[in-house]
Amino acid sequence: MKTTPPLMIIGLALGLAACGSTKPKDGAEQARIQRERTLAQRLKAACSSQATYDRLKQVAFDEAIRIRNADPVNLDTLSTYSLVRVENPVVKSRDETLDVTVCTGRFVLQVPPGAERGFDGKRQLTADIEYAAQAAADGSGLVYQIKGAEPIIYRLAAFDLRSESYRPAPTATRVAVAEEPKVVPPPPPPPPPPPAPKPTAAPTRTASVAPRPVQQTGQASSPSFSCRAARSRSERMVCSSSRLASLDRQMSSLFYSELSRAGERERAALRRTRDRFLGYRERCPDEACVAQAYLDRMDEIRDIAGGR
Repeated sequence: MKTTPPLMIIGLALGLAACGSTKPKDGAEQARIQRERTLAQRLKAACSSQATYDRLKQVAFDEAIRIRNADPVNLDTLSTYSLVRVENPVVKSRDETLDVTVCTGRFVLQVPPGAERGFDGKRQLTADIEYAAQAAADGSGLVYQIKGAEPIIYRLAAFDLRSESYRPAPTATRVAVAEEPKVVPPPPPPPPPPPAPKPTAAPTRTASVAPRPVQQTGQASSPSFSCRAARSRSERMVCSSSRLASLDRQMSSLFYSELSRAGERERAALRRTRDRFLGYRERCPDEACVAQAYLDRMDEIRDIAGGR
């Protein structure tokens, strides 16, 4: 009869013992898999959920309003009808200690029909961005920060919903309908002549007062900033003049448009000269001086942008 060598018996015993000890390892493996699934869901929520896209849009528009320092109603309307998504979102890093997730992707802002006239005919604005998501201290959700979206943010800051060039073109929807000929009634008979006035005492003469002309307040045209927040003398002068308000909008649109396309050196020059322009405008004694300051500023912006 053939016997089993002792070493083989030991090996079989160890093998059976190992088989009996696989159950705890399976439990640990299941826990690990569950942790990975939970983390994957958290990363997806931080980088590619609809809530993420909504928050990124809000951050971009809030920054545009802050840069422009204008009445937010203008951009709030554009934000309501704009759509945002991120193409190819990727998790770049994850810090468990700080609970921060950093993602990258292509930010795509789709503006509503008619608004493309304010963005060189483009319905979509794109930029490669890096965005970080961190849980809010009060537990209200994730707080986001964006890098690389400046080209889009500066274009948003230059957008003016009130401008005629940004409104949708009128469409011919009325259908011509044949109208029935109108019956023109005969003219009424002339009234009888008034009776001859009776002689009375001479009336007391009263001084006639000519109507006062209505002053033009310039309310039909507003500048790029909110006149409710106007504090300086030059700002109040711009708010009271339709011509200056129009020049202010032109200059602001040109400034932010060039700022969105400029390099770092040109951006720094545009910002530095902006402060100098505001100081010069404040020293102007009259409307003619302010108007010339705007014209000179637009020439200066074009000169800086032409150095790219």
